[in-house]
Amino acid sequence: MIGFFSHKGLVVRFVHSSCLLAALALLTNGHMLCAQAWEQAPVEAAVTDSLAPEALDDCQVIARIDGQVVLACDVIWQANRMIEENRNRIPPDKEQEVRELLMKRHLASMVDTKLLYAEFRRNVPAENMPTIETNLLEPFQEREVPALIEQLKVADQRELEKELLRLGSSLEDARRSFNEKAIAGEWLRGKVKINEEINPADMFEYYQAHLAEYEYPSQARWEELMVRKNRFNHPRQAYAELAKMGNDVWQKLAANPDNLDPAFGEVAKAKSDGFTAQEGGVHDWTTKGALKGKVLDEALFTLEIGRLSLILETEDAFHIVRVLERKEAGRTPFTDVQTDIRRELKQERFREGVEKYLDELHRTARIWTVYTGPVSADVLMGKKPEDTQRR
Repeated sequence: MIGFFSHKGLVVRFVHSSCLLAALALLTNGHMLCAQAWEQAPVEAAVTDSLAPEALDDCQVIARIDGQVVLACDVIWQANRMIEENRNRIPPDKEQEVRELLMKRHLASMVDTKLLYAEFRRNVPAENMPTIETNLLEPFQEREVPALIEQLKVADQRELEKELLRLGSSLEDARRSFNEKAIAGEWLRGKVKINEEINPADMFEYYQAHLAEYEYPSQARWEELMVRKNRFNHPRQAYAELAKMGNDVWQKLAANPDNLDPAFGEVAKAKSDGFTAQEGGVHDWTTKGALKGKVLDEALFTLEIGRLSLILETEDAFHIVRVLERKEAGRTPFTDVQTDIRRELKQERFREGVEKYLDELHRTARIWTVYTGPVSADVLMGKKPEDTQRR
């Protein structure tokens, strides 16, 4: 999927409030200011030595992507969060190197969003932005705020705001980022048009090429009584206990031999050691070969439906099973999946359209970073030469 659709970061680094205010002032002045800064600034020479984050001011400009400014404090918290979560796996002398690498990666992940947002701003009158941002307030509150609350493990929005400020960000920063991603996504969907008509022959060709995906193994729904050996001094005592339980359910089934409903319920809840004992011993659909105990697996796919098994022994326990339903292996017919195939082919066309559109933006993008100097989008995003030659 396209990078701008994903939400990846959590803030962890404290940034001085004056720096935060400076960043917010710059960002809330709008991206037209950022675009002007691009035009007025000289083209920086390529940086040959990577700058350590200590050499950067927290809110220093570290990148310009088609006029969209990226500040150090926009990305450094992402790196610090990951370092904090993996502290025991990162040697202290490698922490700085890891932080810089993570900052570069996050910067690269922002490219498509920034390019699409810049394209949007070039084509939409600036006076429309307040209305657009107002319309995004509700989805931000309904989707993004709960997600951030969960990620930062806080109780409510008030605690979220405090935590974001403590870690070097703010709810306003989060809202701005959400808005840019949402706008970029909508702009992309509006620009990429595909042929919605799907030829039936193409659908069937897709089905034939993916036959393995539509094959399904045998499955069984079943119930179980189980007694663990370690509850007794000798395995024969566990065997005898299960035999009594088996006799109880056999008498119930003997009175109605054609009944295929679950029959182990009361006995299982009272006496069974099985994992599903409290659900009456019933197991949902189980795929052939999925069980560790081979003797159980064989019984589930050979027993007559509705019939009690003999007492079966595994390494740790004794079991009695009864198959309630069984589905034999087979293949889902084309008629049952053609709607899904039509949807997949449309999505495939859309993905191809997205790649083509983004390739055009990448070719004309003007990008500078403190780590690289002027750089192409493909290089910054780590694309291999063969990927670009394939266009």
